[in-house]
Amino acid sequence: MNNTSDQASSQSAARPRVLFVDDEPYVLEGIQRSLYKEFHTDVAAGGEEGLRKLQENAPYCVVVSDMRMPGMDGAEFLSKVHDLVPDTVRVMLTGYADVQAAMRAVNQGRIFRFLNKPVSPEELIVTLRACIDQYRLVHEGKEVLENTLADTVRVMTEALSLTNPVAFGNASRIRQYVKHMAAHLGLKEIWQFEIAAMLSQLGCATLTPDLLEAVHANQPLSAEDRQRFNGHPAVGHDLLINIPRLGSVAEMIQMQNEPLAKIKAARAEVVQNGAQLLKVSLAFDRLLSAGAIKCEALERLSGNPEGFDPKFVSALADLPITGETTEIRAINVLDLCVGMIMKEDLRTKDGVLLVVKGQELTLGTVRRIQSFIQRGALEGEVRVGAPSAASAAAGKS
Repeated sequence: MNNTSDQASSQSAARPRVLFVDDEPYVLEGIQRSLYKEFHTDVAAGGEEGLRKLQENAPYCVVVSDMRMPGMDGAEFLSKVHDLVPDTVRVMLTGYADVQAAMRAVNQGRIFRFLNKPVSPEELIVTLRACIDQYRLVHEGKEVLENTLADTVRVMTEALSLTNPVAFGNASRIRQYVKHMAAHLGLKEIWQFEIAAMLSQLGCATLTPDLLEAVHANQPLSAEDRQRFNGHPAVGHDLLINIPRLGSVAEMIQMQNEPLAKIKAARAEVVQNGAQLLKVSLAFDRLLSAGAIKCEALERLSGNPEGFDPKFVSALADLPITGETTEIRAINVLDLCVGMIMKEDLRTKDGVLLVVKGQELTLGTVRRIQSFIQRGALEGEVRVGAPSAASAAAGKS
């Protein structure tokens, strides 16, 4: 980071950023004069300008808005602020004793404080300090929760890799497709889609290894086995639905194999997007696993617009397929390490499947492999993917 960025970060930490919105310029000028020593204060002459500044200059710790403004009033503005940047603390200022307006502002904008004008600089500073404390409290709690959530997901996926390597291998590939599509489409909250991808096969933990291997090998299934396999998204949903902040992820997973029309009828847009990302990725992966090349797989998906949204399918067009920029080499199982990509299934002498083709080795998987080697149940060579000389050079340039 350069010196300018360091200074900006230091200044932001020393003076929390606050945005004031009012249609009266002299009010904004007075506020800036009163607060400049303690707060980095930006101003906007109305709701439209305020929303534009939020989109261009966010994040702000606090947004303070006047209630009575022409065009967009304070209640509508703060409601939009909540939708745009929900973590920002919102405060309403008004010069009118309007109880109904105050109630609407609280209900629509979910404000933290409501102040009557004229408000003294001292009272405003005390209020802003309380808002900053609230903002920091929310962010600290959110950081702890997100770290805990990330750790939980890592443990769950690592457990899946050990108990069901087929399911974990599928989930690893699906995550690559989902992450690429979400970035290509400019979707927000990509972390939710990545978690949904990694946990999309969680329900498979309740299925027997022989059933999953049969699915992996595209073998015909009995009606009973097909029903059991098709039920895994609902099982994954039930396992996740009560975990904080994973409600939408659970819904995405439950709907991953549903018809497109049903997915588009989901109540939340994030669930619609997540379920479609999973649905397209799963179908794409099945076609690749069956031997189709990328352009063939995309052509087949594109030819079924009622089953797959063309917008999501086209987002895979520039996806680099693992193996296209790698060279394959055979190494001794003793030399397997984290990050290697398996180019064939890895089985013990007794035929137990440890890692599936296409899976990236994790620390837990490598340790499990080592335990089988120590017991004399695994030996010999296996083919893995390593970056080619050209791609490695490109990565360094």
